[in-house]
Amino acid sequence: MDEMSFGVCNVDCFKTIRLYLSNLTEVTAKWSLNYVKFPKKINISKYTTTQWEEENNKKIDDPDVFEFSVSTGNLKGKSLPLRLVPEGLCVPPVPKDEDERAFLPQLLLVNFRPK
Repeated sequence: MDEMSFGVCNVDCFKTIRLYLSNLTEVTAKWSLNYVKFPKKINISKYTTTQWEEENNKKIDDPDVFEFSVSTGNLKGKSLPLRLVPEGLCVPPVPKDEDERAFLPQLLLVNFRPK
């Protein structure tokens, strides 16, 4: 997915989404998060812009509203798929050995704190 939606947020609260980074290759991947500025398009006239372009021109690009739990790291390949087996009180947990922990996808928590 290119975009993640946080839905409707109150400015007094924050919302968190969980993302998982995985490595599909056999080699260790070095990754980092970098800020990319939203490109503003220069309009010739207000009569030639579409509604989508008008909405994008009103956007305020502020990277300080996002907080990331992890911003850089190394991810060993090939990442194992996430387990869909429930782990809780009703089902006994399946122990993860050290080899499996090394190849799990990287959990990334993203907090959105609107201003």
